[in-house]
Amino acid sequence: MLSFQTELENPVVERDIIDLERKIRLFKEGKIDEEKFRSLRLARGVYGQRQAGVQMIRIKIPYGSLTAKQLIRIADISDEYASSTLHATTRQDIQIHYVSLDRTPELWHKLEQDNITLREACGNTVRNITASATAGIDKKEPFDVSPYSQAMFEYFLRNPVCQEMGRKFKIAFSAHEEDSAFTFIHDLGFIPKVKYENGKEKRGFKVLIGGGLGAQPYLAEVGKEFLSEELLIPFTEATLRVFDRYGERTRRHKARLKFLLQEVGLPALLELIHQEWISLKNKSYHVHPETVKSTTPLPAGTIYPHTNEAIEALPAYQAWKRTNVFEQKQAGFYGVFVKVLLGNLTSDKARQFARIAEQHAADDIRITVNQLAPGQIRAIWAYPTAPALVENWKRS
Repeated sequence: MLSFQTELENPVVERDIIDLERKIRLFKEGKIDEEKFRSLRLARGVYGQRQAGVQMIRIKIPYGSLTAKQLIRIADISDEYASSTLHATTRQDIQIHYVSLDRTPELWHKLEQDNITLREACGNTVRNITASATAGIDKKEPFDVSPYSQAMFEYFLRNPVCQEMGRKFKIAFSAHEEDSAFTFIHDLGFIPKVKYENGKEKRGFKVLIGGGLGAQPYLAEVGKEFLSEELLIPFTEATLRVFDRYGERTRRHKARLKFLLQEVGLPALLELIHQEWISLKNKSYHVHPETVKSTTPLPAGTIYPHTNEAIEALPAYQAWKRTNVFEQKQAGFYGVFVKVLLGNLTSDKARQFARIAEQHAADDIRITVNQLAPGQIRAIWAYPTAPALVENWKRS
């Protein structure tokens, strides 16, 4: 294979990509055994397919949030390196298929030019951190969990504490108590809560711990009714350290936090977490709300102010509007769900959708965590500048 060199502003990312290229060469030369190489490539989002000689690439999209530019970049990458199809997953990732192993470093480099990573999308790591797709615009939310999801993603990416655990670890943030992020089936789930102390608002999270699906599903238990926001990341780090230290290492089917919880019980698990906390470098960690920059929509009615009465009168349009459009907490604005059959979107359709989002909505597209029957439909959303814009979405 040809040697690959990258020129990125972030030297850590640059070294990571060049190291992947070097390890691929060593593997092909027989200098790295298959099992060791498998662990290395999985932690970099490179997943083997059953078809010989090609790979599935899992692209990590923290809490499912994409800009139009990033979606176009992924679509272009799929055309150049893969099958021209994007697959949205319920972990809010995007997968592309039939990629040559030799070309994965170059592919990764091009994604990073728009701040998109493959790192730790697979493997025994903290997988993509998911969140409610309506976070930031949901009328029911006490506050936006997006900055906390982003901060946690950044904190644990390449963090030594979670690079070679006994098994994968899944984290989710719900926008509110109704739990639209399914936190109760995650290793750690967080639901935003607000309480008042001396007349001042204090943010925090209800903590759910030890959930999971699989052959032996287990609903998470309530670890804490209220964990102050500045303790969110330290609590998570301490939990990861406990899982890494005491979790199962030999029997893969038992190597999840839920089995450790069942073995020792919740009080003992929380005590282990407390003991690990004592040795943490960061006993608290402040998450600034501007970790995620709020998207400013255009003034209502400036792009597409008129109403097409012929379209609005159609029963099919009314049914679509009733099931795919919802009011945001920002007055005068609406969220729109776009259903993607089986989660598959051609690169051409992805670019077309991105252009619509650029023209008519705030630059914030979300992949959802849900599958809507029938046909395992997943959705991507963005919010338009005026209710009348819904018609333009439908026609496009």
